[in-house]
Amino acid sequence: MLWAVSMLSVLLASLKTTNAQNTTIPAVLDASMIESMGNNSLFMKWRPTSRFIAPAGWMNDPCGMMYDPTRDTYHLMYQWHPYHVNWGNISWGHATSKDLVTWTDVGGWEGNNAEGIVTGSVGSYDGLGIFSGSAQPVNLQGEQDGTLLVFYTSVSRLPTNWRLPYLNGTETQSFAISNDGGVTWEKYESNPVISAPPEEWNITGWRDPFFEPWPEMDRLLSNTEPHYYAVFGSGIKQIGPRIPFYSAPASDLTNWTFLGALWEPADNTSLGNPVETGTYGFNFEVSNFFSLDDEDGDVHYYIQMGAEGGNTTLHTRGAWALWNEGLISRRANGFAQFTPVASGAGDWGLLYAVTSFNDTKNNRRVQWGWAPEEMNDFAINQQGFQGAFALPREQFVKVTKGLINADGNLTTLGNNRLVEKSDGTFTAYTLGVRPLDDVVYGIRNGSSQQNFAIGAVSSSSIAGSGSNHIEFMATFKNFSGPAGLTVAASPGSEEYTNIYFDPDTFTINVNRSYSSTIVEFANYTVVGYFYPYTLAKTGIEDVVMHVFLDGSLLEVYVNDRFALTTRIYPSRADSTGFGVYIGDGASVEVTEMYTWTGLANVFPERPLNSSSQLVFDTPEQTNNYTWWAGN
Repeated sequence: MLWAVSMLSVLLASLKTTNAQNTTIPAVLDASMIESMGNNSLFMKWRPTSRFIAPAGWMNDPCGMMYDPTRDTYHLMYQWHPYHVNWGNISWGHATSKDLVTWTDVGGWEGNNAEGIVTGSVGSYDGLGIFSGSAQPVNLQGEQDGTLLVFYTSVSRLPTNWRLPYLNGTETQSFAISNDGGVTWEKYESNPVISAPPEEWNITGWRDPFFEPWPEMDRLLSNTEPHYYAVFGSGIKQIGPRIPFYSAPASDLTNWTFLGALWEPADNTSLGNPVETGTYGFNFEVSNFFSLDDEDGDVHYYIQMGAEGGNTTLHTRGAWALWNEGLISRRANGFAQFTPVASGAGDWGLLYAVTSFNDTKNNRRVQWGWAPEEMNDFAINQQGFQGAFALPREQFVKVTKGLINADGNLTTLGNNRLVEKSDGTFTAYTLGVRPLDDVVYGIRNGSSQQNFAIGAVSSSSIAGSGSNHIEFMATFKNFSGPAGLTVAASPGSEEYTNIYFDPDTFTINVNRSYSSTIVEFANYTVVGYFYPYTLAKTGIEDVVMHVFLDGSLLEVYVNDRFALTTRIYPSRADSTGFGVYIGDGASVEVTEMYTWTGLANVFPERPLNSSSQLVFDTPEQTNNYTWWAGN
């Protein structure tokens, strides 16, 4: 994936250069203090510790995730610009894990040692970037013999953006191969393996290959020999975003055939009401596909993608992480066609470049996504890094039976696929999402748990104080108005963040108006659509909020079918209070609330301060700063 960077970045030369600085951070920060501080001086202030994160510098998309059965090892790579706080000269960093909880940097954490796949010389097919891609534990003949195979977008021309005219030859698709468990990588000698996008397309982009075997597609296309299938993020200018679809026999993964587009949405359209389903925008990135069986054994087909440039009325960011469930059929020309029947946001906040892999060890679909910062280019040099991944999430078919449409808002062509039963009730199918249970249990290791008896309440209150590495779980019922949780609250209420469900608008809200007294940071309210089910036998379902705060990274999960990720940057060290939030004139019943304070560090072999010296690229290295910003 390409990330657009601001050209207004502060020159690093104007700031004191530090490495692993041990500066004492004041208990209360303000903007003028920050402006006087050196590089990396705030490295640990808002840094997540229980999330996957690069040692230092800029990181974006998750890449190359896979389980290697030969060595019983998980791999996760990421787009990385070491020694810099902004996007540019993108390579892949690399870490491994035995359990998806704790991670080890391949090559070590210092400097750029964790780089796995790096750019070639300027002028070569991948001289300006190793863009996003995926991986499989197979060789080029589709065999599991200990080989690891990465499929990535190789970039030779910049800039590229869906708004700009596309430069021919910008992106090609290439392989990298490891024969030693990912310690070292060699680029395939016949790269690129796909050298040009579809000839008849006036494309907006063509990148981020995602490839997997797909037995259900083999059957649909009458392929008697097993095939791998690949999708890319793309679009056709003035027409609409696209997911180009390719196949290759498993016995020869260098032999790809273009099978057309999976489906053809028009520019900036949506399946249903954009408030519920999001908008497709003008270009797709980081597209991926998968099939999931529901509890009755029926197969459901899904596509995920990042949609660029769509409607921002509700979702104020210019990019959405979306999913669609669809029906798969065969076109008259023999190719596959995807027809959406349900759609929703993979994350209602800032999480982007959301992708997934088949965790064959545990027979589950695991999703990763990238959480950019929302510092508005303020204090990024002092922080010394940008970006992290949210918790890994399980994706599954969530089936809810015995529903009634009490108010008419249980809609078709929304984020549920509905089937009406003979008794007049409905069964709803949607794409479920929840943090991996084993990872949640793992990061609780060493934490302090508290249980709170709250009951019926009609006013906000603080229940306790924790830390900025804390987990909450609370169950609410009988809402008469907006209600939820308060987190990251200071004793004098100078700072606090409210997370609440509003039953009048069917939305989950994260109000960041008072999250930080530093007004330079983003403070708008993040909003996501959530419609509680009404069951024929028991009435409106409870609202179960599962919230994680890790440094600045705030993740909200609701009822295993809603996720929202955002950022908060409290200025005060004592902004650690939490409790129940009740809107004016509202009431709610809180049937249970739990907290776990002091979540684990998932990179135990790194020091907590793994900062590295920041550098500024020369005009020669950046084509006079037209390729990337340089810092």
